[in-house]
Amino acid sequence: MLTLAVDTATPQVSAAVGSDERLLASFRSLAGRRHGETLAPGLAFLAGAAGIALSDIQMVAVDAGPGLFTGLRVGLATAKALASALEIRVQAFTSTDVLAFPHRAQDRPVAAVVDARRHEVFWAVYDGAGRRQGEPQVAAPDDAARALAASCDPSAGLLIVGDGALRYQDAFAATPGAEIGGPEWAYPGAEAVLAMAAAPAAGTGLDPLDPLDPLDVRALYGRQADVRIGWEQRCA
Repeated sequence: MLTLAVDTATPQVSAAVGSDERLLASFRSLAGRRHGETLAPGLAFLAGAAGIALSDIQMVAVDAGPGLFTGLRVGLATAKALASALEIRVQAFTSTDVLAFPHRAQDRPVAAVVDARRHEVFWAVYDGAGRRQGEPQVAAPDDAARALAASCDPSAGLLIVGDGALRYQDAFAATPGAEIGGPEWAYPGAEAVLAMAAAPAAGTGLDPLDPLDPLDVRALYGRQADVRIGWEQRCA
């Protein structure tokens, strides 16, 4: 099945296209807040590099968050519009699952930590077999680090990946037995989304997700919009 994968949950915009676990082409760009300006021409480049037309796509896979509000809206809107036009299904994944997926062969727990801005992070923990331990949470970095220290065995080790771990490295590096992943593991990416869509349960310990009708796909924001938070703080 020819699948297009899109990930815009973080400052990195990425997309990939492949079939039967074979990657045909991919791109990634650290676009900052220019997700909308980057994704559309990126998809055109991707189709040309893969030698396909976007009309050939048979399924769309997307990172549904949690993550940046603007980025998520751009990625979800693009995925849903394309899938609706082609009358195909959409498969959605959480950003922490996508971030942790490349590390599923670790013999130690993995914590996926996404920078949520406003001095908060989205985070989730995965055991040595890649199974997520509970739902993604949002917390201040110090609180997330304390929760990791309380729940993880230092003797087992812990790999912490994501731009949230890098931004707040001082907080997470103090976790006993922890190693902070490098900048190459800072962001969830479309290549991982593509691999998860091809075999969503393989190596993750997670139940496969049924592809959805585009109208049923929802963003996992993880908290209220920043503008709403700011308004409530101003009016408090």
